Amino acid sequence: MPSRILAIVIFALSALAFVFPADAQGTGFSVTCDNGAQFDNGVEIRVVQMRAGYTYTATAIGLNGFDPVLAVLNPDGLGLCDDDNTAAANYTVNLPTTGNVPASRLSSQVRFSHNDPSGFRDISLVVGGFGNATGEFVLVLEGMGVTREDNGGDPFAVRVTPGMVSSGVPLTTYMIARTTQLDPLIYQIDDRYNPMAASDGGYIGCDDAGDTSRCWGWSTNLSSSFVTTGNGRLPGGNLDAMLSIPMEGFQLNPNPDLNFINLLMTSYQQSTLGQYVMAFHIGLGTGEGVAQSGNTLPVQQATPVPQQPDNTNIGLPPGYSVTCDNGAQFDNGVEVIVTQMRAGYTYTATAIGLNGFDPVLAVLDSTGVGLCDDDNTVAARYSASLPTTGNVPASRLSSQVRFSHNDPSGFADMSLVVGGFGNTSGEFILILEGMGVTREDNGGDPFAVRITPSMISSGVPLTAYMFARTNELDPLIARIDADFNTVVDNDGNPVACDDAGDASLCWGKSTNLSGSFVTTEGGRLGGFDYDAMLSLPLTDLQLNRNPDLNFINLLMTSYQQSSFGQYVLVLHMGTGASFTPDA
Repeated sequence: MPSRILAIVIFALSALAFVFPADAQGTGFSVTCDNGAQFDNGVEIRVVQMRAGYTYTATAIGLNGFDPVLAVLNPDGLGLCDDDNTAAANYTVNLPTTGNVPASRLSSQVRFSHNDPSGFRDISLVVGGFGNATGEFVLVLEGMGVTREDNGGDPFAVRVTPGMVSSGVPLTTYMIARTTQLDPLIYQIDDRYNPMAASDGGYIGCDDAGDTSRCWGWSTNLSSSFVTTGNGRLPGGNLDAMLSIPMEGFQLNPNPDLNFINLLMTSYQQSTLGQYVMAFHIGLGTGEGVAQSGNTLPVQQATPVPQQPDNTNIGLPPGYSVTCDNGAQFDNGVEVIVTQMRAGYTYTATAIGLNGFDPVLAVLDSTGVGLCDDDNTVAARYSASLPTTGNVPASRLSSQVRFSHNDPSGFADMSLVVGGFGNTSGEFILILEGMGVTREDNGGDPFAVRITPSMISSGVPLTAYMFARTNELDPLIARIDADFNTVVDNDGNPVACDDAGDASLCWGKSTNLSGSFVTTEGGRLGGFDYDAMLSLPLTDLQLNRNPDLNFINLLMTSYQQSSFGQYVLVLHMGTGASFTPDA
């Protein structure tokens, strides 16, 4: 075997040839093979830090008579390519964006591995059209897996070319599990492994294809889909993932090394493991009419992801850590920051556990100094009945802190932190008394809830209730961004709730609160028709490595602040077991 193949070891095939690639230019990546196959319109899919010691199979299947040529290259640009492969001629696929793609003698395939001493190596899969023909293809990659050794997941970098953009075909990625134990998840990420934000404040990703609450953009349940593998036909499942990113209007940077779309293949918090098959549906056009320089539109500037950092976005502490003077302590705390709380008033915070959960409550100022409480006799008479909790009886394990502040400015941020005694996991409600919608409010009362791995692992949505103490107040809850703008969902609907239970006035799931109640210092406070409820699922939320960027911001107000009065805020949350990231 020639030494110039370096770290790539290609297994015996009938029509392999060496590849001498040029830099990405013109319509795409240029490759010339020893067997005469060549193209200048190639698309590069880079598998970042592919693991040594495993055998992988890449297969390119053309649609509607398109003849794909496939090259597998190492970082030095050396490797092998293939065209019209007899083994690949048996491969077919049926996917939402392609329909049924029959087997074709024009399909290409390479089986490969590498033996880099580091154990990892970037490997590029490049597909182009024989003789620069245009068309569409599906690239199927076998041999990948979500494992405990992954540092967050398997990253891929797709170099977007003028030919891809001019084809008008979206870049669609499918992640199909080989085992029922794996629940696939795809994210678009930046070069620091942070999930890419969507315009609605969510993330560009997909968990279960076809579920609009779990997938960005357009997707379809994959239960009726399949891809061919070396072991035969692999059917899709209802938990498999699909992410389709439109290419129309994609503005390219003149530097082709800044035109990557980065993707991460993983599972939710890597909580499920197993092998999977990748499928990429991509188009190749002429590249005509695609702006690459001098344009006035925003320019995509994304570099390919490097080797994964040791501290990925799941490498976070489970929650907020507190140790009290009385010995109570927890590391899985949930922090709720009441922003710019007014001085001169007394507030009461009460934490009630569900199903025997023992909450510890701390109230801290912005320097982290304050008080905490566990098993409070006054709180022991508090109970509640809410749509997401049902009846919550009084418990001697409940905690309570009454507090105020005298900051000279008249306002101060205060943190309410609830965790499980001894890091136990469970659900709780946090009741805050003393708040009011007043004419002096600058839009309303803002709250910031720091989302933690323990909150997400609990599987409990973050649900906020706003109970008016007076008939004059008509409460409204809105999720807001850092600029106090109401967040909207993928359909442009505001994530807010005016009258709980009214689908025209409330985002997501809510229930009329006229049959609900919470205990307060003044006794039982019943809900009524105009009270508000906003429930935000957390199960698909991807956390940033920086915990200070993991807040959900809420605003308690009334419609255009047209009604005023005191209210009680209730938050129903969960804290799960401490999460230890994979090695």
